[in-house]
Amino acid sequence: MTTNFVLLGLFGGAGLVLIVAGLMRRIPRLADEMRRYGRPAERAGQESPRRDWRMNTLTTVGRWLEHLGASEERAGRLSRDLAITNRTHDRHLVVTAVAALTGVLAPIVLAGAFVAMGWHVRALAVLVLAGLGALGGLAVTTVELRQSASRARERFRRELSCWLELVALAQAGGMGVESALEAAGRISPAPGFARIRQALERSRHSGVTPWDELGRLGSAIGIDELDELAASLGLAGSEGARIRASLRAKSESLRRHQMSAAQSRANSTTERLFLPSIVLMIGFLVFIMFPAGVSFAHVM
Repeated sequence: MTTNFVLLGLFGGAGLVLIVAGLMRRIPRLADEMRRYGRPAERAGQESPRRDWRMNTLTTVGRWLEHLGASEERAGRLSRDLAITNRTHDRHLVVTAVAALTGVLAPIVLAGAFVAMGWHVRALAVLVLAGLGALGGLAVTTVELRQSASRARERFRRELSCWLELVALAQAGGMGVESALEAAGRISPAPGFARIRQALERSRHSGVTPWDELGRLGSAIGIDELDELAASLGLAGSEGARIRASLRAKSESLRRHQMSAAQSRANSTTERLFLPSIVLMIGFLVFIMFPAGVSFAHVM
């Protein structure tokens, strides 16, 4: 009976927390307010109040969970990971809240099902599993984001190497520095090329040098190679021959880094294959020696 009251209190408390979080007023964004002046936005606003309430609730819960372990270093890394994966902060908060709430509610639902079937469930065990489930949901979200960011950075480095080669070829064909940078960026529709094009457009409109804007892009998405490229191009100045040599040197350095990374991944994969091979060999030996061992035991 006590377990039933505890579970009822947990469900009721979770419901009250969600209601209070959903009723909390959120300052509207300027972009959302501007979209209300169009007909499509008016229809969308009439059709999605329930969805907005749910999203606001999950965003509030995710922001609260994020503040629990907040630090300046983690915030900077999160910002760079979200930038390289083209994810918004609100979306990440929603995913975090959903994962944490799923980890919390799963043990509670299972405990309710066991109680309905007549089994005895300890309330303390349910609370411990709910806490572990919340931590597991947060860990899964963080690990998935970091893995996606790592893959995106690896892809961006490959595209950056190709872009540097194209810039060097365009300069060898007689184009100027800025013209070669923009012409090489327009060749491919890949995400890395698109980011580089946007950075070059910002530099042209803001009046800063292209390599300074590329350095800002590298700091925003966590690509150290862009920062190094910006520094080397800034030292090379405006002389085409020196810039072309710097670009080729950086491209070769990126290729060597990618080849060494690929070789290390292949070596680690080969090492991981040793354990299944050893287990298979041991099983094969046991399979061969088992009849002889049984016969020997009967003789003894």
